[in-house]
Amino acid sequence: MKKAWFALAICSIALCFLPFFAAAQTLEYPSFRQQVLENHPLARHADLYRDQASAMLLRAKGGFDPKAYGEHFGKNFNGKTYFQYTEAGLKIPTWAGLEFKGAYNLASGSFLNSENRLPEKGQASFGLIWTLGQGLLFDERRAGLQFARAGLEMGDAERLAARNDLMLEAAKTYWTWNFADNAVGIIEDALRQAEIRHDGLRQSFQQGERSAFDTLETFIQVQNRQVELQFARVDAQNAALALTVFLWDAENQVLTPENIPAAPALLTAEIGAGMPSDVESLRQTALAQHPELRLYQVKLRQLETERRLKNEKRKPVLDVSYNLLGNNWQFFPTASVEGPAMLANDVKWGLDFSYPLLNRKARGDWQLTQLKIVQTELELQQKRQTVEIKVQQYANDLVNLRAQAVLFRDVTANYRRLLDGENEKFFLGESSIFLVNTREQRWLDAQLKYLKLLSELRKAEAGLQWAAGILGE
Repeated sequence: MKKAWFALAICSIALCFLPFFAAAQTLEYPSFRQQVLENHPLARHADLYRDQASAMLLRAKGGFDPKAYGEHFGKNFNGKTYFQYTEAGLKIPTWAGLEFKGAYNLASGSFLNSENRLPEKGQASFGLIWTLGQGLLFDERRAGLQFARAGLEMGDAERLAARNDLMLEAAKTYWTWNFADNAVGIIEDALRQAEIRHDGLRQSFQQGERSAFDTLETFIQVQNRQVELQFARVDAQNAALALTVFLWDAENQVLTPENIPAAPALLTAEIGAGMPSDVESLRQTALAQHPELRLYQVKLRQLETERRLKNEKRKPVLDVSYNLLGNNWQFFPTASVEGPAMLANDVKWGLDFSYPLLNRKARGDWQLTQLKIVQTELELQQKRQTVEIKVQQYANDLVNLRAQAVLFRDVTANYRRLLDGENEKFFLGESSIFLVNTREQRWLDAQLKYLKLLSELRKAEAGLQWAAGILGE
């Protein structure tokens, strides 16, 4: 009978170490992270920010596109052609506020206005419109282009910010699921341990070597483990359901809980794996590259562009137009002088000037933009402080959790030593099944608590990367 108890003890010890062996196929965190960033709808949506910014830049560049135009209008009444007027040409805007224009005009009819009469074969013209006042140094087209160029960086920052937030939620969900899945395995092994002990003691009772109280004690332990396992399995099922929110494939199909591989063993992982070596360097990286800080910085640049445009609106409007007129395609047909004086013959020119006497609208717009800049600068200062505090808080949590994990790893190992010793004393007849069950329950609780600490440690590691703005990179 002692040989049977010795074999029982060996089986029990072997079963206790089963949680430390990983399943053949597991869902490792790096693979999970890559799948989320590649296939999750929110990650794909975040990738569109850059495309939207590129489209806005293309749209802004369109303000400087050459423009072909044409128009024709006329009037016929009572069989008479009053007038027919045709104009076709090309306008070319430039960065310097100049707009070049080339056109060809045709006019005919019995009742043309004198100013609209042209040579019989038409008239070519070439000239420009030059903004010398409001719009000379800056205008809506140039402002729009600067806005759009800044928008490219804003699109990148929005993309990283969205991916950063997404991965924080994904990481927390993953490590919650990892804990729940590993906990099921630990409790299943504990249940098998309790069942083997109960079967052995029941055989000893049937042979008259043990009392009925010992078998009842072990049976209650089995029942307790069964209840614990039921709760653990429900927690694992719910955690797996939560995890499927982040598990999408390339065809936009969600992975079902039944198809999720097992969680990798966490109890055997290194405690410090993934922990940053230099928190100060991470803090500096956060202040320099955090996507939410970059959003404020880009917003300030756009507001500076807006302020420059509003300041330009405070100036008077002064536009000069000048057009050389030709006879058909021949320019200077009647010029009797040479040199620059020729440019004063056969021309059409104009001057447009306006200025509101109080100019309160432009001054009010400029002041509002100034206030927006001050507000945004204050928000940026507050955000910087928040980022620094978050990085330090997560760093403090990491140090504390790592110390607790190291301590509880030793506590778990010591509980295991106590259990081994109690098993040996029980084998020698110097202990009771109550004490063995108590030692084993303490060891089981220690494993689960140590597992929970490791899960929280991994969440804190992800939180520190999130606080630094690099979790979604």
